[in-house]
Amino acid sequence: MSDKEDLRLEIPSYAFIALARRGMEKISLDQCFLKDCDNEDPELLEPFKKEENEEDLKLIKKIYIKCKKCNRIFILKLEILKKVAKSTKDKDEEALSMGLVHALDENGENLGHIGYF
Repeated sequence: MSDKEDLRLEIPSYAFIALARRGMEKISLDQCFLKDCDNEDPELLEPFKKEENEEDLKLIKKIYIKCKKCNRIFILKLEILKKVAKSTKDKDEEALSMGLVHALDENGENLGHIGYF
């Protein structure tokens, strides 16, 4: 397996968007999130680089992706919050974690919160 295939495996297939009090909607992360690009073909997305930063209660992964349709680069920022909640009944149960996904442009400017994974 190549490095690019390994990077693709680190990206969740989808995220959930909160719809106020109407629940959540599933959105595919196999698309370009740059303005004026409508690419939803995973074959035209090429993850090529990863940066990782781990803190005590948080893991941040930035995966750089080249869109072959618009020929631009965007970044998926995957932020995993560790130990969000823990069972009050079962002391041996692992704490729950939660992931957030943001889209950034190639300069690191936040394009917005995509959802939760």
